Amino acid sequence: MTAVLLLAATGCAAPTLGRCAAPPAPDVGTTAGWVGYLAAHRDDVAFVIDDGRGTRLEHRADTVVPMASASKALNLAAYARAVALGVVRPDEPVRLGDWERWEVYNPTETAHARALDHLGIPRAGNRATDPDRIVTIEQLATEISIWSDDAGPDYLRARLGDQALLDTAHDVGWADPELISTTGFLVSLFTPELVPPATDRPARRAAEWALAQRYATDPAFRADADTRNVAPAVEARWADGGPGGTARQLQALWSAVGRGSFPGADRARALAEQDPDPGPGITALGAKGGSLTGVLTRGIELRRDDGTVATAVLLVRHMSELDTRRVDESSQAFNDVLVASVQSPEVTAALRCQL
Repeated sequence: MTAVLLLAATGCAAPTLGRCAAPPAPDVGTTAGWVGYLAAHRDDVAFVIDDGRGTRLEHRADTVVPMASASKALNLAAYARAVALGVVRPDEPVRLGDWERWEVYNPTETAHARALDHLGIPRAGNRATDPDRIVTIEQLATEISIWSDDAGPDYLRARLGDQALLDTAHDVGWADPELISTTGFLVSLFTPELVPPATDRPARRAAEWALAQRYATDPAFRADADTRNVAPAVEARWADGGPGGTARQLQALWSAVGRGSFPGADRARALAEQDPDPGPGITALGAKGGSLTGVLTRGIELRRDDGTVATAVLLVRHMSELDTRRVDESSQAFNDVLVASVQSPEVTAALRCQL
């Protein structure tokens, strides 16, 4: 696939092949190595990079690929918009048991447990010991952003309604969104007989949302799903066929968040911008990413002191088990290459050359 290059209006042409160095060796542990990884896996990556100063790089930007937890940014934006429109109060009470109805049992999943720990809530495993304890809906949204809590997005979807998500997508320029159910997608791993083939995307998404609602309200169904096991090979195929979207769609959302172009964008920024020290010349850095077996995704918005706003989205699929494990151990380099893609002329040029 060929990258689409929109260069700054400076009279510069795209570099000729003779001026481009050979790509670095692929290595998901370093920024340079990530440039090499993208060059070596052109058919398995999609990205949009916009430095906010006139340079934009796109590669497979309109290809629908798995988005993993990066999709949760839409639910958070919809929540922020609902608060701005007066539909929801940020101090609205949420009973922990109602939040955790959407949490799919997984003994190795730690996101919800980390969220509870962050809130100072006693737990047994990844469930609160007191399901009647109350938190606010703002706290729930914050834990989605910080720890990528899996139960929260579907709680927000059920609370706000699908139309709120569709209206938010329209406001930010995310055309034709797939409304993703994290809970339903996870349940589908254990109940594949209850969902259509992954190739029938609309029917699959509808079935996953129906599964989520059943899991949240039917104790017998929940107990059955919670006792099932799957083989690793099945999990890899499931992850690759999962709900998603395009790099262009996700970049539109992050651009709208960074530029403040929809109702509630200021709250969406506050939820996303959790980095206390984003770096020199950077006012704030907002991000949301995700990972599944063989799938790695991330979107960022970067606001500079000079008022410019940069965005970058990178979606990766078919990642090897070894590289997936390395990124699970530390995703710092993955984050660093996105920031460097809009901050470092050398990295931007290297990406332009290789793709």
